[in-house]
Amino acid sequence: MRKVACLVTIFVVADSVGFVTAQEAPESQRLAISVTSTGKAVAKADLAIVFLNVSSTSPPAADALSQNNKKLEEVKARLTALGYKDDQVKFSGNRFSPAGGGMYYGPQRPTGFDVYRFVFIRLDGPELKDMTQLNARVSSLLDGLSKLGATPYESPISRVSMGGASLVALTVKGPSPFAKEAYLQAIEKARPIADDIARRTKVQITGVDSVVSVATPGIQDQFANPLDELPYQYFSSSVEEIPVQVSVSVRYAFK
Repeated sequence: MRKVACLVTIFVVADSVGFVTAQEAPESQRLAISVTSTGKAVAKADLAIVFLNVSSTSPPAADALSQNNKKLEEVKARLTALGYKDDQVKFSGNRFSPAGGGMYYGPQRPTGFDVYRFVFIRLDGPELKDMTQLNARVSSLLDGLSKLGATPYESPISRVSMGGASLVALTVKGPSPFAKEAYLQAIEKARPIADDIARRTKVQITGVDSVVSVATPGIQDQFANPLDELPYQYFSSSVEEIPVQVSVSVRYAFK
């Protein structure tokens, strides 16, 4: 009779058990109980980012580009006059698209072209400790730059953790200590689940076989998101609560 091994897998997300599966595996494969769990730490924001878009439209793409370059120079000059340093402002590369974002097939041709660039403005001063002061500074910034053609991006700037669209995102510059805390919490949460599975299947856990980080499920944006161009991973609309989540898959050897 051919011997087989049983691989038991249990998934745990946000403190709830998802499902359990058992499958046959070749005799050469090691027996393991695999538990996927998520840990979460909370950080305080030390950086706010304001997102704007500078765009121009014209039948010839060259004219749209020329117009947009002029707007950008005016925006740069205004930011310099307001005291923003070069390391506080970042501009994306030029984006070209048919006017209105429509799709064209066969002999159809666009009636014009959009040229746009994202503008990222970093706020990391003492105003982050006072929401009233931060809100006032952001409002003044938006009002002043909108007069020069810097406007909201047409698709929502959002993430699941932010709960919707926003022109301002709060983040943490150095998430590593919080990610480590979430990682250790996820591993700690996995062991009791593995012990319960072992008890129910009448086996004994002998140790940890491996630990692998796994991507935390989320909602993908339909369009390119300006946040994707920045070197930050965790965002929120709250200064006090930047959620840092880490998911791991822990394999426990047993006999």
